[in-house]
Amino acid sequence: MENKVTVHEKSRGETITVYIDEYRGTRYLHIREWYLDKDGESKPSKKGVALPLDKVDALRAAIDELVPKEK
Repeated sequence: MENKVTVHEKSRGETITVYIDEYRGTRYLHIREWYLDKDGESKPSKKGVALPLDKVDALRAAIDELVPKEK
């Protein structure tokens, strides 16, 4: 796994984290909820999405369309 960036902290130590990882030869952008296990270790949950990197430009375009730019 490459660098992780936490973009939102939720309650009980849960966070929404963005990172890039590879699975079966394909690199994915993950937007995933992480949680603290019983030992206090941070782990990824099944809650989230994994988007192939070749689809990231479409995600950027959708965000730009949906989120107004501040002036």
